Amino acid sequence: MERVLKSWSGLASHFIGECFDLAKPFIDDGYTGVDGLVRFVGAQLFIDCHLSSESVLILIREQKEWDADLIARSVMEGSLKLTYMLLGSTEEVKSKVHEYWNLLPEFSAIKHSERAKRFLKEVPDSDSPKWKAFRDLLIDDTEISRIRAWHSRQERQAIEERWSFSGICKAFAQSEDSGLKQFAHLAHGYGMSSHLLHKDADGVGMVWERRGRDAERQTAVRLGHSARVVSDVCSFAQLRLFSLLRACQQPTLSIRDIEERYAVPLFAEVTKAINQFNEVEYRGK
Repeated sequence: MERVLKSWSGLASHFIGECFDLAKPFIDDGYTGVDGLVRFVGAQLFIDCHLSSESVLILIREQKEWDADLIARSVMEGSLKLTYMLLGSTEEVKSKVHEYWNLLPEFSAIKHSERAKRFLKEVPDSDSPKWKAFRDLLIDDTEISRIRAWHSRQERQAIEERWSFSGICKAFAQSEDSGLKQFAHLAHGYGMSSHLLHKDADGVGMVWERRGRDAERQTAVRLGHSARVVSDVCSFAQLRLFSLLRACQQPTLSIRDIEERYAVPLFAEVTKAINQFNEVEYRGK
């Protein structure tokens, strides 16, 4: 298993690296093919997803597939947000970037301020330097009124819902693009990973149940799980690159060229592991 996972994680790291290299000219500061804020925000989200993808592969290499799955969930969400953000007319994209980068943080800032205010009321020495990080979160009432004056509660809720994972999946499900429609089904996997993230009984139970399997089943499921995470990380790297190139009105055939180079050494092997898991797990059922 150690040899296999090192091979997969290494190849996948090169794959997503090649995707990043193709994207680099369009996220660099000097690129002027799109609106400046769109380029900047898109670049930050693209880079952040790539760095987290590298972390996923490090965890896979170290046989930490459960923890890798948690970060892969974040990569999935970020990749879908980037796809949603860059979809539409020039004005639609600019509007969504404004919502993501300017409006949503303002709405969150009010919530952070209210929590910090409640906390500081409870501590006896709220003026102490050790609580400065909490005091820095406070927003005065004038600023809160200004933010709320621009957007009613209903409008704020609508924007937050649009940018939620379920909201983006809903938008994709209603799209005329058959490819985007498929991403709407990711809500199931996202929900399952929530159990792991929140350490609820279902999440802890999944980890516990796997440890009780016999050696053959445990090896098959661990390799199958790792294969699925590696495959997901690569797929979302392709999705981010495709979305970026399309937004910049660039050809996307180069993505297929990269995929073909890794078809046998990587993608055929992870598919084989997933099929092997199904064969072992559901043999005779």
